[in-house]
Amino acid sequence: MNKEKTLRITITTFFSIALLGGFFFGYILSEVNKGKELQKLASYQPTTPTKLYDSNGVLFAELYRHKQELLKYSDIPPHVIHAFLSVEDDNFFNHFGIDFLAIVRAAIKNVFAGRIVQGGSTLTQQLAKTILQQRKKTFGRKFLEALLTLQIEQEYTKEEILEIYFNLIYLGHGTTGLSSAANVYFQKDVRDLSIAEAAMLARLPKAPVTYSPFKNPKEAKQAHMVVLGLMAKNGFIPKDQVQKIHDDFWDKYWPVVITQSPSRSTWGAKLNRAPYFTEWVRQILEKELGEEALYTGGLRVYTTIDVRKQEIAEEELRKGLIEQDKYAFGANFRYVGRADRGLVSLYNLLGSIFPVGVPYVTSLDDRQVFRLHLEKEMAPALELLTDFVPSENESSAVKEFQRSSLVFSSNLHVEGAIVTIDHQTGYIQTMVGGSRFSPKNQFNRAMQARRQTGSAFKPFVYAAAIQNRAVGSGTGIMDAPLTTITEEGEGYSPQDISGDFRGMVPLSRALSLSLNIVSVQVLMRTGTDAVIDFASKVTKTNKARFPTGPALALGVAELTPYEMALGYSILANKGKDVIPFSVRYVLNQSGNVVYNKEKEVQETLAEEAKNGSIQIIPEATAYIIKQMLIGVAMGGTPTQALRAADKGNYKGESGGKTGSTSSYTNVWYAGFDPKYTSIVWMGFDKSSLSLGKGVTAAGVAAPIWGKIYSRWYNEGPYPLFYPNGRAEEIPADVVKGATCAFNGLSPGPNCPLTGNLFLKPITIAGRTLAVPGGRQCDGDRDHYRSMDLTDFLQRELEISDEELK
Repeated sequence: MNKEKTLRITITTFFSIALLGGFFFGYILSEVNKGKELQKLASYQPTTPTKLYDSNGVLFAELYRHKQELLKYSDIPPHVIHAFLSVEDDNFFNHFGIDFLAIVRAAIKNVFAGRIVQGGSTLTQQLAKTILQQRKKTFGRKFLEALLTLQIEQEYTKEEILEIYFNLIYLGHGTTGLSSAANVYFQKDVRDLSIAEAAMLARLPKAPVTYSPFKNPKEAKQAHMVVLGLMAKNGFIPKDQVQKIHDDFWDKYWPVVITQSPSRSTWGAKLNRAPYFTEWVRQILEKELGEEALYTGGLRVYTTIDVRKQEIAEEELRKGLIEQDKYAFGANFRYVGRADRGLVSLYNLLGSIFPVGVPYVTSLDDRQVFRLHLEKEMAPALELLTDFVPSENESSAVKEFQRSSLVFSSNLHVEGAIVTIDHQTGYIQTMVGGSRFSPKNQFNRAMQARRQTGSAFKPFVYAAAIQNRAVGSGTGIMDAPLTTITEEGEGYSPQDISGDFRGMVPLSRALSLSLNIVSVQVLMRTGTDAVIDFASKVTKTNKARFPTGPALALGVAELTPYEMALGYSILANKGKDVIPFSVRYVLNQSGNVVYNKEKEVQETLAEEAKNGSIQIIPEATAYIIKQMLIGVAMGGTPTQALRAADKGNYKGESGGKTGSTSSYTNVWYAGFDPKYTSIVWMGFDKSSLSLGKGVTAAGVAAPIWGKIYSRWYNEGPYPLFYPNGRAEEIPADVVKGATCAFNGLSPGPNCPLTGNLFLKPITIAGRTLAVPGGRQCDGDRDHYRSMDLTDFLQRELEISDEELK
């Protein structure tokens, strides 16, 4: 009875399983025939790089996560196919997508090894995994993979499957597809790959990091020998040639891989002729369009940059930085007498143990000097010492010191930035954010580095005074010893860089000579609130960014090169609004516009023109300060630097102003020609470090500006402010006059004249605002040189003691 019951249960179970298996198998066949999962392959779109074009339509950069370049089966050499099949699926042409013998063989090997040493999946199954893009290991995923594998085998020929596989397989270092990998690993086209190169690539699909020749060259070399052995076993290459192929390849390739960065990738090899600008654009597009569209959508991005101008600016800035780096830490900048004796004694003690030279002292403080030498000359010896001392704490301390010192050292190189704006269109034409874009140097100083602007800020002070009718371009201001009181109640005495005093000076001449005492007096005549309001408008920065003391006149406010470029652009654009932008418009793969910043800017400016807000500052104010800045460039502190053949060699027309800060920490040149406004800045990332005693903007920054503009126009023809001999139309609110060229007072019979532009008087709330006139000059050129400011105010302008207080 028990036997009959057992037999009955067994037969019932067998038929139930057979029935369920039949239904399941029938379901699989039905699903395979329907081809629903196959639609994922049919709808699969390879990632297409987003391409960036400059304002002239020149392709200059690409953006992508993985670089794919599609191949045809006929493009792939047979030995490349043989190499991959030897490793991945040597029975590929004989199975129907799932190789049960391979699965059993792999299972046996894994059992004996006690771990997974071999997989049983076919090349078609690997393709199915890639298409499904699901990494979580579940039964459902395995079922879908098997289903898609069978559908692929049913729908495509073996050659078509291989073509799809070689276009989709990931081979490490950002490469998707064989074509991209051949370029990154060998800088070759797939058609030109050798047997040895194919064998190296063939081991990458299963473990791209483990067998990367750049990250793990020893493992890659060992795996290469294994692959060649498999190719020989399968009859693809002669067995007696395996060792020779291996040795010949690595004799040439080993020096290459050990000198390559482990992080080398398709991103490092990608086209990018303007990296700082590209990164700026990338951030904008990622925010506006999203990551997926940006990296996989094959967008065409038309930008405002002129890549030819960009590369010239990068080259000239880099040359200037190299020269200034030599000077900042060279023989011209070394002096002794500031070292702490205790530190030097300690240094000499360490030098008796390790091979350390005698230090010299620079403008760095004592601790910085000690650290610099410790890092350069002792860190390698310390690291070697830790190899012989079995102490984890000491080893970690040395590594931490090296890590932090890397940051310290990066601050000990002169950096710079350039930004150019077409002040008529708002196009950002150049953006150089530093000496060289790299993983450790991506800070965009052109857009983000706030630095004191020095005398480059003075045009905003003068323009505010002109707008408020405190002065005209020829107004005489006394350059004499001056002491005023700050808001903190402390005495403040500005000094000119030359250290002497010139007496009465016309305002335009004072700007050309960059006289500090005159600038402070102009600020005092105008009021700090008026100057801050003006500077805030043209640079489009918050008023809170500007200090309120008298030093504001000398450029202690910290602005970025971009903000300075915007301010000067508005001055050059007749006071009208300038809206700088970097992306013009973006097209998707169908040619449809998905983003149009240029149209948005044009509509905004049109609306501003309609309601009158386009005039950021009065055109008359902009006209006067623009004429003064042209005078500075043509006959002031930067003139020699801009125009001399051995310096800037720029022969065209321009306006601009130099800017140097105290202790020689920053140098600027802010200039414009009839088309473009450009800012050049140089300094250290550590803002307290000096560029070197006596380093000025006229000697360093202005020549770079001149060289860049000279090369842009190939030394002519240069654009003109007044083409065809026509003078620029003078705004109706501007009054032309003259003052004494000696001192800016009302001209007398014995005075040569200089131009004086000022604004017409206006009446506000019953109060008339007009530029004050000075007493007539008697023609004595030296009369005002010996006076101090108090004498001048009391005796010449007849100001009483009470008024003076």
